[in-house]
Amino acid sequence: MKTRLFNNTLIIMLVLLCNPAGYLAFAASESENLTDLTGLWVVSNRSLRGNRDEDFNLLEPEDYLNASGLEAISTVRPAYDPSAMCLPSIPRHLGGPYPIEIIQNEDRVVQLFEYDNVFRIIYTDGREHPDPIEDQRFMGHAIASWEGETLVVDTQNFNGKAWLAANGLPVSQKAHLTEWYSLIEDGLTLQLIVKYEDEEYFTRPIWQNYYFNLKNEWGIREYFCAEGNRDNVFNQQGLPGSLQIDDVITE
Repeated sequence: MKTRLFNNTLIIMLVLLCNPAGYLAFAASESENLTDLTGLWVVSNRSLRGNRDEDFNLLEPEDYLNASGLEAISTVRPAYDPSAMCLPSIPRHLGGPYPIEIIQNEDRVVQLFEYDNVFRIIYTDGREHPDPIEDQRFMGHAIASWEGETLVVDTQNFNGKAWLAANGLPVSQKAHLTEWYSLIEDGLTLQLIVKYEDEEYFTRPIWQNYYFNLKNEWGIREYFCAEGNRDNVFNQQGLPGSLQIDDVITE
């Protein structure tokens, strides 16, 4: 036992003397914390876009929407999009092209979105969801726990006023979102798997799979948007389904 300990110590000393930088890099990698998601993350083109099944095969709307869901997307008017009125939505904001900065401590994970300059708090302190009658939100209420090195987030308490995407499909008050966050590739890539359920409009869950690259040399920039801004509405006049003057100006 003493001989083995002496030999291991001798090997470490020799490595340190010959290549101290290499040893320090090795030590850092060995102690790397893969449960700290802190950093600025930018969505990668490796991400699988669109709504998919549990094996990430692409689905068509009729594969997962019920009659109410199909009617919602067939009668959509793009200028009624809550996003055009600067109102946030989850999971829509997760896959946007803008950076997301994550700040983490022992009882919560905070996501700062450049998109609309909004934030989201994910509680990891063991609390439950509040009463959905008393507390409803555009981005829902999020709680989470760690399963090994994966953060599992559960979100509900949606207010029914957001859209899942620009196709006009609402996020109902019955929606339920589950997210799995894992650091891979030596902590330089964040993988996010999303499962979305909504019995109001869906016949089955849909899945999404995103990858984010770590870009700590970047920063969140100002993205100013105010609810009630009508410029984007009037600029769309003449496009199919857009608002007309009579839709927003009444006598």
